[in-house]
Amino acid sequence: MVDEAIIVEQFIELARGTGNSIIDFLPAFQAAVSIPETSTVVRTHFLAHDANGAPASELLAGAMASATMDFCIPRSKIERAHAEYEKTNSTAAIVGLHEQARNLFVKSESSGEGGELLLFLLMERVLQRPQLISKMALKTNTEVHVHGSDGIHASLANDGVLDVYWGESKLYKSSSEAFKDCFESIAPYLRPDGDARRRQDLLLVRDHLNVTQIELATHLLEYFDETNPKTLKVRWNGVCLVGFDHDKYPDISDLDETKQQEISRAVGRWHKTVGNRVKEFEVVGVNIDLFCIPMPDVADLRARVLSRMGAK
Repeated sequence: MVDEAIIVEQFIELARGTGNSIIDFLPAFQAAVSIPETSTVVRTHFLAHDANGAPASELLAGAMASATMDFCIPRSKIERAHAEYEKTNSTAAIVGLHEQARNLFVKSESSGEGGELLLFLLMERVLQRPQLISKMALKTNTEVHVHGSDGIHASLANDGVLDVYWGESKLYKSSSEAFKDCFESIAPYLRPDGDARRRQDLLLVRDHLNVTQIELATHLLEYFDETNPKTLKVRWNGVCLVGFDHDKYPDISDLDETKQQEISRAVGRWHKTVGNRVKEFEVVGVNIDLFCIPMPDVADLRARVLSRMGAK
């Protein structure tokens, strides 16, 4: 007899890292806000500033690059590399995986994979929702992006419901284009008519589940077996990252009243845009977590991440 409480605990422990390790560089402007007449929650974050008054773009890029192996490499390979280190005292296997992870990224400053990496960090470290499948590990061509959603994560509750989160990230210069394209991309996975899209991703999860504990993996796979009644307890959700350029970039730790009100008005406009897009793409009743992250320069962050990975 499976102990559900132990299974839930094991699943939660799959999430890697702590929220502080990323949120220190991306502090929240305000508490999460529920968009009226929808099931969407928006969290707005800005880059922190260093003691010299500059946005911490390089520090965020470093935090992102350091998570490349967690994002790209299945847990089974990482565990084997650690076992090799314990046996031989050599880090060769670990370094090899790190190199493999970096080589999986498209070496282009216009690539969207930087956004996928940041979304992964926010899901695992802030929302504590573990990755179900490492899609990057399935790439056969490092110059081509992975098809489908930008990530698949999940949470498992004591009531036995498995919440699956399809991810979508957009880092654009324009906020309006970023919000529009984000919902246009993720809506097909979330609407009632999206069974074919979901099934394609869930088959990948079934065949490449990123879980090494045998009992936990066996339990989770029951949710993806269409002959098992546990499939009735799978709920689909969305998680989005929308980043865009923002002029006169503020230090939110040091705002006077005028600046505070100015940013609040801008955040309100972004919330209104999100509400409009949720309704336009007919996902009003679906649970969606959206990270809204204005940036000093999206292209600059992409370039810094690639540089920290050693890409030329």
